[in-house]
Amino acid sequence: MGIIKTHDDFKHPEGKIQLLNGNVLDCYPLEQPKAKVDNELKLDTNGAYMSVGKPKPVATPTNDEQKKKEESLFLHNAFLFLQHRDRIMSDSRMFLCPLPIQNGLAYTGTSGFSRPTLGVYIEWWLNCEEATVFKKTRVFKKDKTKWLVYRIAGSPLSGANRCGIVNEKGETDSESLAGSFSPVWSSFMRINNRYDEAKSLYQAYTLEKTVEIMEKEGLTAVNDMDLQILFLDSELRRLRKTTTDKIACLQSKIESLKFQLFYDHRVELKAFVAEYKERESQVLRRAEEITEECKELRRKLKLFELNNKQYQEQLTPLRKERKENTYQLHRFCDDTLDGLFPDLHISLSDVERFLDDPRLSAPLQSARKRFFSHGSDEK
Repeated sequence: MGIIKTHDDFKHPEGKIQLLNGNVLDCYPLEQPKAKVDNELKLDTNGAYMSVGKPKPVATPTNDEQKKKEESLFLHNAFLFLQHRDRIMSDSRMFLCPLPIQNGLAYTGTSGFSRPTLGVYIEWWLNCEEATVFKKTRVFKKDKTKWLVYRIAGSPLSGANRCGIVNEKGETDSESLAGSFSPVWSSFMRINNRYDEAKSLYQAYTLEKTVEIMEKEGLTAVNDMDLQILFLDSELRRLRKTTTDKIACLQSKIESLKFQLFYDHRVELKAFVAEYKERESQVLRRAEEITEECKELRRKLKLFELNNKQYQEQLTPLRKERKENTYQLHRFCDDTLDGLFPDLHISLSDVERFLDDPRLSAPLQSARKRFFSHGSDEK
């Protein structure tokens, strides 16, 4: 699976923030900077996220009515924010508007998720295919409603998850996201961490102020057609990525099995390659001799030592011999490999890659273990 990135080595222009789409927004410095955001990954010490279940805002006090009010305001307007994303992404104070949503993972807790903003969510919804969900309704099983993931909860190791989702009416539910879970939480962390410094240095509207400004500007309607296209585009990208991942997984499994198959015939393959190289050398030497003989015939033709008929009578057998030698070499290769691996279309280059593989020197069980564990990461 490799290393999962949760930070990008990126520096914003001074006094500005640069969004993922390349747009640069002017920022408004705070008179007194806030405490720096700490989003470094660390081991969770309270164990609140060790079990994967219905997501709970564990880091938000249950008696904090203001936090509850802000969360409700965010959830009831989530689709409105997404609809009018261009407005929010044109004003740094709206973009940096803090949200009271707390995400978390088993083993790492809330680290990496601190102080998300409205703009972070919008960029995440736009860039993470798994963050938009089509889900069948419970009443009309054939219909699908649009949902946005608003709270992340799950295990980064097993991939088991149960995330919070919200629909256009502001109704919430929990959903186990299909496919790989790592793109969900890692992409959110990368986007959230991108603006950590800005959260501490620059002014931000409250959620109430953001909604108030949007209402004054008449940004109160949701264009279902626009969002339908956005959701369908995300689903299309997800399907394409899934297909690509499946192809890569199958290719990896094929290579693993091919390695095992070659290993079982390694003695025969080494002998085959050695004999092939010897025959190839003979064919090449004879080809060089034929080339020189053909040159000599052309020389004699120019000096009128041979007429055209004599020239062709002597040239034709040489050309046929060169072609036949090459054919017989290829025939030897094909017949030998077809005998060892019937109907698998194994090529000489496949065999040479196997014999040059440094893992060939490792014990079979160790080599097979590495190959098959690599394939399992692509699921």
